[in-house]
Amino acid sequence: MMTDPRPPNSTPLPTIELEYKGPLDWPFMLGFYQRRTIEHIEIIDENHYSRHALINNQPIWFRLTQNHPQSLTLEYDIATDTQLQPLVTKLRRMFDLDADIDVIEAHLNALEPSLVKKTGIRIPGVWSSWEAGVRAVLGQQVSVTAAITHLNRLTKQLTGFAHFPSPELVASADLSFLKMPQRRKDSLSSLAQFVVDHPSVSPNEWLSIKGIGPWTVQYVQLRGLSERDCFLSGDLVVKKALANFSRLDEDAVHPYGSYATFHLWNQ
Repeated sequence: MMTDPRPPNSTPLPTIELEYKGPLDWPFMLGFYQRRTIEHIEIIDENHYSRHALINNQPIWFRLTQNHPQSLTLEYDIATDTQLQPLVTKLRRMFDLDADIDVIEAHLNALEPSLVKKTGIRIPGVWSSWEAGVRAVLGQQVSVTAAITHLNRLTKQLTGFAHFPSPELVASADLSFLKMPQRRKDSLSSLAQFVVDHPSVSPNEWLSIKGIGPWTVQYVQLRGLSERDCFLSGDLVVKKALANFSRLDEDAVHPYGSYATFHLWNQ
């Protein structure tokens, strides 16, 4: 098993509890992340999710564990105390800890009683919308395994796995080392430059970039922003699953389209 790459620290790290209400299927969430792990930046096993990242351009490390029924234990290593609240806010969004799962699943069960096979499925978010965009572009028309192979190659080549590559770094990089169609490399470069030039715009604006279509933007809304009503009706797996659920469409699943998407993926 790969060693958890926490920075050396001779003293015990601080911990806090991130509380939530309702069920959380932690094994499902960890399993979802495991298939999409960025080597050395993320470490996921059967109990923990840990990661290196940057907050305010300074490095942080954290690990989450489900030690109690209604909270996740956060262990963290941060550079300054000012990083703690942004970290907690980001993790509550990333792991969907503020969702009222009981209400959401009651809505979905009323539509299709056999849709919710696993209770407690929440949105497994991505650290940032930029990272979600990169994941989505590299995942266009390929399997999850192929997409993560591309992602690991990109991260290793540009940062040596020190952290996730920034838009500035990707925009200025020669991406010829990526083994994919040139048009997809061009889309990634264009996305990076667009984010550099317009760092605060909604991902909806990314549709003006050649090679960025509705699926890519919806994926970013779903995982990078953790929007709760993002129904990926155009996704191939969702389309196939919908054949068994005639009453499901964007209007019916509103305002919980994102959860319907994950339950359809889980079919």
